[in-house]
Amino acid sequence: MIRKEVIVDTNALLIPGEFGVDIFEELERLGYVHIIVPRMVLTELDMLRDRPGLKGKEKIAATVGYSLIRKYTDASEQERMSTGCTISIEEGEKGEEDTDEMIVELARKRKAAVLTNDEELRTKLSQAGIVTVYLRGRNRLEESE
Repeated sequence: MIRKEVIVDTNALLIPGEFGVDIFEELERLGYVHIIVPRMVLTELDMLRDRPGLKGKEKIAATVGYSLIRKYTDASEQERMSTGCTISIEEGEKGEEDTDEMIVELARKRKAAVLTNDEELRTKLSQAGIVTVYLRGRNRLEESE
């Protein structure tokens, strides 16, 4: 059986806090069983969460996204298995500084899809022939190729 993998971008981790969509449940519905969070994405989310002046819904969304990833990566094996998906945090290549480029390269190497709502990144991924998963209708995730 093919193990479908998906890499998440920073803005994808804001979806639960902004729209109340359970991205893990939605990814499982689409057949993804392994979620990859690049360490650079987690760092970006942490910086966003702690950014001075960030208030209200955006701050809550950043905090929720960061907390969810920490919850599932710190969970016991039994708790992780109950989600239906596994989650791992992975390092990018040494010297990579652009998160979008790192995500494109990681997706190519792993033959993984990418969950993002970033239009610029979605265009790059499409040009590279990489499947994207995105928020559709503010209430579900959908795939495009």
